[in-house]
Amino acid sequence: MTITHIVFDMGGVLVELQWLDRVKNLLDSPMTLEELHKLWVGALSTADFETGRSDFDAFTAAFIQEFELAIAPDRLQHEFLEIVQAPLPQCNEMLSILKPRYHLSLLSNTNPAHYMRLRDRYDFFDYFDQLFLSYQIGVMKPSPAIFEHLLTTLNTPADTVAFFDDGIRNVEAACALGIHAYRVDSPTAAMAVVEGFS
Repeated sequence: MTITHIVFDMGGVLVELQWLDRVKNLLDSPMTLEELHKLWVGALSTADFETGRSDFDAFTAAFIQEFELAIAPDRLQHEFLEIVQAPLPQCNEMLSILKPRYHLSLLSNTNPAHYMRLRDRYDFFDYFDQLFLSYQIGVMKPSPAIFEHLLTTLNTPADTVAFFDDGIRNVEAACALGIHAYRVDSPTAAMAVVEGFS
């Protein structure tokens, strides 16, 4: 079946993330990107924040307690906000090319602090027909429930959807539901895949 809907993850695909370095520094622990993905989803403080069950101040206090950090709350919040940086090169250009050809959605594990920071600084959200944000939905990737919610809301079969994410567990979860899912780490890499659609 023809691809009619394209769904992008945000951080690590469209937006530069500094979370690997910053979180490693905060936790004073070396880890790979995949280990960090797993930690981020598994941490109770983060899961509560990114599923809308806590606000920024409650998250900060819980994160410090969960990881037994000796850090002031305001410094943690500063470091946390700095995890999200500017859109990656070719982000807006790619979205402007794809918008007339596909229904575009964003599916992101995120929180109100990061979302509002990006929304207030950049305009790439304007290209999307729909936003699926974990803190609004109440579920995080790689839970099948968030992908089922996406398909139900879009009202389209799974095999009409192409999904791009930088996390292998998220890609595998989408594939398990019949979505065409690809692991990429930039707009350029995603565009190279899309150009192969016919």
